[in-house]
Amino acid sequence: MLNIFRAHSRFACICALVCLSFFAKNQSLGADALPRAVAEDVGISTSRLALMDRVLRQHVQDAHVAGLVAGVVRHGKIVYLESMGWQDIEQAAAMRDDSLFQIRSMTKPITSLAVMQLVEAGLLRLEDPVSAYIPSFADVRVFVSPADPDTSALRNPSRAVTIEDLLLNIGGISHRFGALYRSRDVRSRSDTLEQFVEKVAAVPLMGDPGSVWIYSESATVLGRVVELVSGQKFDAYLQQHVFTPLGMPDTGFYVPADKLDRLARLYRAPSAAQGLLRAPEMTVPITTNPALLEGSAGLVSTVPDYLRFLQSFLNSGELEGQRVLSPSSVQEMTRNHIAAQLLPIGLAPGNPMLDLGWGYGFAVVIDPSKSDYAMNMGEFGWNGSLGTFSWADPLSGTIAVLMLQIEPSNAYSLSAQFKALVAQALIAP
Repeated sequence: MLNIFRAHSRFACICALVCLSFFAKNQSLGADALPRAVAEDVGISTSRLALMDRVLRQHVQDAHVAGLVAGVVRHGKIVYLESMGWQDIEQAAAMRDDSLFQIRSMTKPITSLAVMQLVEAGLLRLEDPVSAYIPSFADVRVFVSPADPDTSALRNPSRAVTIEDLLLNIGGISHRFGALYRSRDVRSRSDTLEQFVEKVAAVPLMGDPGSVWIYSESATVLGRVVELVSGQKFDAYLQQHVFTPLGMPDTGFYVPADKLDRLARLYRAPSAAQGLLRAPEMTVPITTNPALLEGSAGLVSTVPDYLRFLQSFLNSGELEGQRVLSPSSVQEMTRNHIAAQLLPIGLAPGNPMLDLGWGYGFAVVIDPSKSDYAMNMGEFGWNGSLGTFSWADPLSGTIAVLMLQIEPSNAYSLSAQFKALVAQALIAP
């Protein structure tokens, strides 16, 4: 068990070595970062950013989290990029601007970009049945009573599952954390991507394709489709067609040995009985090249890398002369495609997200009046199950990315506070 007061003491040592004000920071961001700007020059309040900085640092000082990295971009320029606290408490390793995080479900938009690239190349169509690429999907069945899958009868689906169904989470596929998939050992990082999709196809669907929105493992199945269509392993495809052109050198499916000193470790949020606790490693640790190249939740990345990824979307598919997608495809990815009768979407029963719809890999704001914090119509982004958070706003030209490693991911509502303070910092178009 970690002593919470020891964590306080170590944080104090870091604070003694660096200036608490981020305005005095003069760190080389490297070739993978976007250019800097003075906040007021792009319509953001310096004093409001300072307030946001104090709020985030207070969470670290109070040992709510071990550490974090936060970034804010407006009109393509970084106005805030700060690291604070610890990436590894036990080793007294301070958080860095380029610390590496498991981004989990923030992997989904990257997988969706790869799919849309193949659509643009004419190698794939959204209306194609998945079975055209993965034959076992031709034999999928549907639970008659999905609420009781152990005793439910089965039937044939009303139609085939399509590529677009998987992009939209309306293919009837379930989630890796659901009891259904856990009981059938569907998701294991020691399985290959091919083995994974065969396991998914063997489990009956939770509903007819197009009939219900279920947050699911669909993007991992799409990763296998990318492999089959492109003729490349999924990681090799992403490296060549996404990470290299966008300048994302630290994004991949595991942390190699030469980057271990930048890995942010996972902790469990403090309780009344104990302080921060180091979470156990996965069976196949994130430091090991996994068999499963998981398009739903498998990537590791940094705040600078993900800022660049989202900036390419605000630039209509291009960054620094490298085009990864057409403007029309970007528009399709970042608009809501979920029919009114399937709304509201939600990650769990009884917890609907009334403000959001879903595009191709992104959540999209469709009703700002129902958001818990300030949002604009058409904002898009997504979060990760270990505390990472990302949003891009085409209306204001703003991007916000927060990365930390905590269970549960919504501990202390850090992402909501961060997003609200970013919105309050905007002072001009």
